[in-house]
Amino acid sequence: MLAPVRCDVFGIAGRRVAEGVVALFALLGFAFVPLGRKTALEHTLGIVTTPAALDAWHELGDATSRLRDKLLATVMPPRAVAAPLEPVGAKPVLPRLSEKKQP
Repeated sequence: MLAPVRCDVFGIAGRRVAEGVVALFALLGFAFVPLGRKTALEHTLGIVTTPAALDAWHELGDATSRLRDKLLATVMPPRAVAAPLEPVGAKPVLPRLSEKKQP
C-alpha cells in the first residue's frame, strides 16, 4: 500500500495552486479536445438539449416545486384567518404640534 506523499516545500497553498492548474487543464481538455468529430462539451450539450431531456428538466422542476409546497404546508400549516377586531370607540389623542416655524 502506498503512503500519501507529503511535500512540505510548497505547503497547503502550493498544493491548492497545483490542484487548480490540474483542474484548469481538465476543463480545457473537456471543452477543446475532440472526441471523434465533437468535443466532450459539444457531446454533452447535444445530449442535454434533446426534447426528451428538456421535458425531463421541466418535469423535475414541477416535481421540485410540488415537493417544496408540500414541505412548506407540513412545516408551516396555514393559520386560520381571524376576523379583524372591531373598534371599541376610543379615539387616540394626538399631540398638537407647535405652529412656530423653525429658523
